[in-house]
Amino acid sequence: MTTPRAFLRCPHCDTAAVVRTSVLHSKLLRESLLQCRNALCGHTFSAYTEIVRTVSPSACPSGDICLPISSPAERAALSTGGAEKPMPPAKARR
Repeated sequence: MTTPRAFLRCPHCDTAAVVRTSVLHSKLLRESLLQCRNALCGHTFSAYTEIVRTVSPSACPSGDICLPISSPAERAALSTGGAEKPMPPAKARR
C-alpha cells in the first residue's frame, strides 16, 4: 500500500505538480520549484512552504524556534477538514 503524499496543483490546469528542486531559506521556510505533470500544460512555478504555528508542542524543542501555539478553534478546524479556509490572524492578548 502506498502512503498518500501532499502535493500542489497547477494553478492553470489543476493537475498535480511535482517538486523538481527546492532551497531551504531558513528552518521555517523552503522555496520549491514545481512542474505540472500535464505535458500539454507544462507550467513551471515556484511555491513557498512555511511553518507558521504549533499544533502540538515538540518533545524536544529547539531554543532558536519560536512559533505561536494554535488556538483550540484552529485545532478543531484542522481536525474537521476546515483547513482550506484561511484563518484570521490571532489577536494579541493584553
